[in-house]
Amino acid sequence: MQCRRCGKELGNSMRCTFCGYVNTEGNVREMTRTEKNFFNGVTIDADSTDGQGREEAFREQRKAQDTTRRTYINYGTSNIFSRLISSFIRALINGSRLAQIAAILIGVAFAALMFFIALPILFVLLAIGLALVVLAKISR
Repeated sequence: MQCRRCGKELGNSMRCTFCGYVNTEGNVREMTRTEKNFFNGVTIDADSTDGQGREEAFREQRKAQDTTRRTYINYGTSNIFSRLISSFIRALINGSRLAQIAAILIGVAFAALMFFIALPILFVLLAIGLALVVLAKISR
């Protein structure tokens, strides 16, 4: 580790032998596996022998594994309903298992809403319309 004030090598001590600066940051330690997974910055890999960092190796491995290519096309619609429908379809096709289950449950709930609420209302309106037509023919 280097001294923050003069740049000389500190070694294992916390105090610089050249300028007397005391390092208050503490010792450098290797990150845990959880910290490595959630850290997005640049790190020095302790077990890297070829000079390539773990993050770069992970990116290359991810590129090699990712054989599917997703393309999202925006047709310029800003309608909230079209966005909801497209995200619903995207969840069904490309989503995780939980997203697919949620999309299916939402679809079933919407179908039940249409069947048990909208369809009876439509039948009532149709019956009222037919009754008005019959009353109009009778009153002539």
